[in-house]
Amino acid sequence: MKQGFMSWLRSTENDIISSIESQGEILLKAVSTLVEMMSSFDRVVEYKTKIEDLEHEGDKITHNVYTLLNKSFVTPLDKEDISALTGEIDQIIDYTDRLTGSIILFDVTSPTVYMIELAKMLLSSTQEVYALTKKLRGFKNADDLIEHCHNISQYEHEADVIYRTAIAQLFKTNDAVQIIKMKEIYDILEGAHDRCADVADVFEDIALKYG
Repeated sequence: MKQGFMSWLRSTENDIISSIESQGEILLKAVSTLVEMMSSFDRVVEYKTKIEDLEHEGDKITHNVYTLLNKSFVTPLDKEDISALTGEIDQIIDYTDRLTGSIILFDVTSPTVYMIELAKMLLSSTQEVYALTKKLRGFKNADDLIEHCHNISQYEHEADVIYRTAIAQLFKTNDAVQIIKMKEIYDILEGAHDRCADVADVFEDIALKYG
């Protein structure tokens, strides 16, 4: 009986970590698809469908993690950390899906240089997030996580500079409708970067607690 109970605990812990790893993989696929879309903008509807499918898959994983947390009293990390982590990663995927939807809704026919730069920077950040999810299983050294967190912070800072430049250039135009459309696009991209920084904050907390 006791042996079976311990096996159940280990299985649940493994399921939680595996789910977060899968989330990281889906996130990376979604943002990679976004960057690919920037160079094939005539196929934006096709890429939107791919990203939307990934977003739905990510939602299922997020729901599964919350279900596992609700039925488990022993988890590999604090429940609050796991919940925050899976929630923030899910939000980045949501922002990516929301961006493609807004591009179609606003009939944006070609990406600006700032959209491309922010998307590529977001890919760099999500590569770090993915690396963090892969290192979460059985990590023992805080430095294994902290370096990736600092990299994300740097990318977020660089993205802020690009965002401010984009907004400054945008407000030099006299087209009010274009300003409204493009500011929404830039805000979504900037928001995705902010969520990456939030993920890094959670991982830093985990590193300090368990490293």
